[in-house]
Amino acid sequence: MATTIPRSVRRCLTGPADRYKVRVVAADGGLEQSARAARVPLQKLVRAELVQGSGARLLAVYPADRQLDLKALEQLFKRPFEPCSRDEVTRNFEGCNPDALPPFGPAFGLKTVVDESIGELDEVFFQSGSPGQFIRTDGETFRGLMGEAWSGYSITEVPELGAAESMRRQVREVRKLPPMPGIAVEILRLRNNHFATAAELAAIIEQDPSLAAQLLRYAGSAFYGYQGKLDTVEQAVVRVLGMDFVMDFAFGLSLGRSFRQAADGPIGLNAFWRHAVHAAALTQALCNGIEYSRRPSAGVAYLAGLVHNFGFLLLGHLFPEQFERLNSALEVQPDRPVREVEKEILGLTHAEIGLWLMEAWDMPREIVETVREHHNADFRGEFAVYANLVCIANRLLRRHGLGDAETVEIPEALLHAVGLDRESIEVALATVLEVAEGLDSMARNLAA
Repeated sequence: MATTIPRSVRRCLTGPADRYKVRVVAADGGLEQSARAARVPLQKLVRAELVQGSGARLLAVYPADRQLDLKALEQLFKRPFEPCSRDEVTRNFEGCNPDALPPFGPAFGLKTVVDESIGELDEVFFQSGSPGQFIRTDGETFRGLMGEAWSGYSITEVPELGAAESMRRQVREVRKLPPMPGIAVEILRLRNNHFATAAELAAIIEQDPSLAAQLLRYAGSAFYGYQGKLDTVEQAVVRVLGMDFVMDFAFGLSLGRSFRQAADGPIGLNAFWRHAVHAAALTQALCNGIEYSRRPSAGVAYLAGLVHNFGFLLLGHLFPEQFERLNSALEVQPDRPVREVEKEILGLTHAEIGLWLMEAWDMPREIVETVREHHNADFRGEFAVYANLVCIANRLLRRHGLGDAETVEIPEALLHAVGLDRESIEVALATVLEVAEGLDSMARNLAA
């Protein structure tokens, strides 16, 4: 993607170049969606809006999580204001897209007023004139760039939030999210150590006897067909599962310990974990059916299958009242698509909620994309294989009454994208159904 900054804006960026960092993303979903994709906090992103009143034009600069208060401008400048037309904006900001106005009014011959809240920011992001392109600098530098702009005035108001937007804001308050469990953090740290040993990994897992027991049970199941006896986690790692898989397996299971919610109902803990462990095992089995030269990581595939619906867990954790309403609605309307009911009751879906959690925990891109796109059979891209495998697994499990897939149909194009065929997915499904009893036992332990 192009990173060219309009010349008029470049002239405004005084001082050393290392004061400014540019983030560029595809600009196909509006300011808020582009900002989220670029990991730009809305409360630190300034928006510029051109208004006019009695023949005078004024550029208002304010945080993107607020809305411009035209009445406040009227009281301040003793004249009514209204937003300029798109054509008027284009005429006044030559070389800039009207949907991505930079905040430097004087560079375009415009008087500028800056909301007082911007004076409190330690870092500021602003648009460069090109959609999807954000420039970051520290708050002091930004305030210096504003030059002769009027500042210190309150020109905004906090918008009233609908239910969905209110939930978004609460979820984005990272301090309210459950922290990543200590064992998961230790496993991540070990993952970055290329010289880590099976003994070190086993020592971390054995801090949680329940987690260690789950791992030994899985390694000794018919799924792997290991005939020997496994007495320790280290033996399970070395003889059966391997380091990479055990890291992902233990990491995923430990993450789920952060949440408690109602046990019963279509998305209660019992149903959630039963689906999650079956989806994880089936996603892993599907992965193993792919030709070796193009096969993705079995451990990441297992993790993707396990956590792709964590949005339900976060919903129950942060919003128990809404969770209860959704759980009850799904119980009395079992044939309606889950996402349709979610939109009706919550205004958003579990995939959106889960995505905020994955981003807050800084999860790997493969997992983030899976959480976002696991219902989308047409999703393609760099990390699409994991989302595609989870999509297939969910549709296969739906035949047996598990999960929230909206159809059991699996398009040929989806199979081709991951390198599987009809026969191979049926073999994978049969393999998982053979160990269903053991998976059910694991699910009960996780839900307890």
